[in-house]
Amino acid sequence: MDWLKEVKEDLKKARVVEIKQRDRSYDYIVNPLSSGVPEIPSQALWGCAYEMARMLDIEGADKIMAPEAMGFHIGAALSMVTGLPLLMIRKRPYLLEGEVTIRKKTGYEDSVMYINSVREGDKIVLVDSILATGGTLLSIIQALQSHGVSVQDAGVVVTRKGLGGFERVLADTGVKIKTLLYVEIVNGEVLVTEK
Repeated sequence: MDWLKEVKEDLKKARVVEIKQRDRSYDYIVNPLSSGVPEIPSQALWGCAYEMARMLDIEGADKIMAPEAMGFHIGAALSMVTGLPLLMIRKRPYLLEGEVTIRKKTGYEDSVMYINSVREGDKIVLVDSILATGGTLLSIIQALQSHGVSVQDAGVVVTRKGLGGFERVLADTGVKIKTLLYVEIVNGEVLVTEK
């Protein structure tokens, strides 16, 4: 059974929009998993959770961690499948003791994120919906490592080929991001491959 059939079909139908910010532009894939538009089919969530649980090293991890906003649904589904608690990385500070501030730069934005409820020695599994330029995951992993938190494993549903995100994260953190599907944009269309 192809647990990712729904995800693949949604990616093939995805729209590509150009986001312009200051002096640069970025092709953004609009589909249920990476943008929440249109709605995310429950079959896609179950498929992603099942395949992520098989792909990632979950054994002995303390918690699953996912960034706002488009990592939340992947993290929540994986939490339900594995029984591990979910910790969400937020775009808003809560000013709690021990809050970790992350400055990130992606292909289309510079922003700040915040992590609460992590302690030195924690072992986490980091998940997100998509890896493109690597800015989000790179910033998160570096912040966690600098606070003595171990990234036991990390995975995404989709990696965009040709943007260097995988290589950038690996080179700067030593963490190899595992991927279920690969995509590239060719002539405004999304092509899906498994490698």
